[in-house]
Amino acid sequence: MEELKPGQIVRSKAGRDKGRRYLVIKVLSPREVLLSDGRRRPLARPKKKNVAHLQAYSKRVEIEELIRSQKLTDSQVKKYLCELAPQEEV
Repeated sequence: MEELKPGQIVRSKAGRDKGRRYLVIKVLSPREVLLSDGRRRPLARPKKKNVAHLQAYSKRVEIEELIRSQKLTDSQVKKYLCELAPQEEV
């Protein structure tokens, strides 16, 4: 699996959040990242997840500058996920 970067759109493959889509907020190590979906996991309380339990999508949002300046909001995260994450039928 290629290395994840902030702004990458991912889907959870394991755990009680299986199937949920997230935006990578921060890479903690080559094995762990912090994720947010803007709703259940807002930016104030991101989810820590093992990258082995994630499926990365090719779509990515440039959010590094927004994170550095602390201007990224939960509503922006929800908007990015709604627009860019593939909608799968369950």
